[in-house]
Amino acid sequence: MREQLLSRAEAAGAVLREHADWAEQHGRLHKNSIAALCKAGVPRLYLPESLGGYQVDPTTCGLVCGVLAAADAAAAWHVMVYNAARLMAAGWPAAMVERLWGENPDAMVAASGHTPFEGRRDGDVYVVSGQNSFVSGCHHADYVMSPMLADGQLFTVAVPAAEIEIVDNWDTMGMRGTGSNDVRLQEARVPAELAAPLPQPQSPPNRYYQGTLYQCPSRVVFATYVPVALNLAERAIAELEQLAAAKVPYASDHKLARRALAQHHYARALALWRSASSYFYQSLDSVWAQAGSGRPFTPRQKADLYLAGVHAMQASAEAVKQVMDAAGSSSLRKGTPLERIHRDMETLRHHGFANESRYASVAQVHWDVELDYPLLLR
Repeated sequence: MREQLLSRAEAAGAVLREHADWAEQHGRLHKNSIAALCKAGVPRLYLPESLGGYQVDPTTCGLVCGVLAAADAAAAWHVMVYNAARLMAAGWPAAMVERLWGENPDAMVAASGHTPFEGRRDGDVYVVSGQNSFVSGCHHADYVMSPMLADGQLFTVAVPAAEIEIVDNWDTMGMRGTGSNDVRLQEARVPAELAAPLPQPQSPPNRYYQGTLYQCPSRVVFATYVPVALNLAERAIAELEQLAAAKVPYASDHKLARRALAQHHYARALALWRSASSYFYQSLDSVWAQAGSGRPFTPRQKADLYLAGVHAMQASAEAVKQVMDAAGSSSLRKGTPLERIHRDMETLRHHGFANESRYASVAQVHWDVELDYPLLLR
């Protein structure tokens, strides 16, 4: 299955490259790119086999994401857009899962946990209002998933896209094609079947979610988007190597390849990317092996997986910075590969679940102090 999915991802890359500039300009993926992702099987990576999914191991998911990122980072981000909700759904009632994917395994459930909606129960529906931010893929979504506070209890709610107004405010320096706009709704009537209370830590998964994947810690979701950052770093290093062989810096009589400072930055970037990538994928493999053995995960082991993902993101950002420092003015020209990589990486490294401050979340578990993101590490 892994080789087949990687081959499909390679084939999708041609379509994604063709429409990457369109996505950058319009702030969302082209419809042909969405179709190519579906044809490649992206929406089914973390979906249970019993619902028509592939239920792949996290390493396979990460490798597919990396192949897509080589074509278009914003398109590869949709590996997360499609699969984050599918992974979370293990703790939802089976009826809700059937409603979302029973007839269409490729249905997109775009999501954000930024700001809970407000809801109230009215018979067989919840009346829901509010505005949420950073809803990647919202232009193509069938549903939008969000936390919802209703009657003093926190739920997860999936709101049909027809009830949602998109606020086109995703005007950023990078990752523009993700279309991560705000969404808002006012007094939307959502079937109660599409709302689920937050599961308790020891709650068993619903009947569709059986198998090794769903025994893994929730942070295997990192495999759906951290490889985008790793690929940006890899591409930046490759661009620098080509540049060094051709560029003669200003006020110099020899090529960049002979400049000691450029050599220093290149080697540091290479070491950062290689070590972070190895650490990340080794962590995914280790988690998969433990989940398959049936041994439960300790809080510290879950935090260590979190650390691997955060570090891969931040080390990739540092590697790109090293490349930019070596490339000098050649990294500043708009429209060049390095300029685009730099913008995308600067945007990615501030993501709420993998930004620099999340190193502290790992220390909080190791040191047994209050957690700032408790649900993500348990």
